[in-house]
Amino acid sequence: MLMNIKPIETRYAGYRFRSRAEARWAVFMDALGVPWDYEPQGYVIEGIPYLPDFLVYPESRFAFWLEIKGTFPTKEEIGKAQLLAKGTGTTAFVYFGKPEVPAPDLSHITSFEDFMGSPGHIWTDEDGWREYPVRPAQWEIGLPPTAFRLDPSSMMRRPKSGFWWWSDCPHCGRAIIKAAGQVIGCPDLPEDADQPAVHFAHHTPRLLNAYRAARSARFEHGESP
Repeated sequence: MLMNIKPIETRYAGYRFRSRAEARWAVFMDALGVPWDYEPQGYVIEGIPYLPDFLVYPESRFAFWLEIKGTFPTKEEIGKAQLLAKGTGTTAFVYFGKPEVPAPDLSHITSFEDFMGSPGHIWTDEDGWREYPVRPAQWEIGLPPTAFRLDPSSMMRRPKSGFWWWSDCPHCGRAIIKAAGQVIGCPDLPEDADQPAVHFAHHTPRLLNAYRAARSARFEHGESP
């Protein structure tokens, strides 16, 4: 016989979160100075009510939805988030990774080959056989995926989980979610500025402190830490 188990609602920063995991991610974002709004707007998607968790960087060009899941999301959960992204025109992340550093320090990787993996070959009608990066690279082996990224224009593609990590932009100081923690471009940087080809930005002191704050937060009897 299955037991009826529900997450404990948790109060933090004036909000009542549906799970402690959501509250920990709120602590994480607060430690980084990232603005967020919790359940700001409900929607009806294909006749089903839907209340997204977080809108991060609300009312800005950097806004994105952040759905927190304690386990790997179902197809239905991914599908709803995909429709949310399309309907609102705003990228949505379905994040199922824990509030902890997703990978070790990889700052020693600076070459494109080390990042992409040893080159193989691929046939192209235009150029014939040419070198082509072959994944996985050595640094990827053993790392679990953390999230799905769902773009407003990605409805024709089947969603795929990946290494989506919170990262520190070295140019503007903004904390953002990037593929494998890669921060290459920044809209606040002049177009003619030099940018590194490979730059892992997921293991900075500021991010490490934010993860520690999220993990160590205590929510006794539903109260804020």
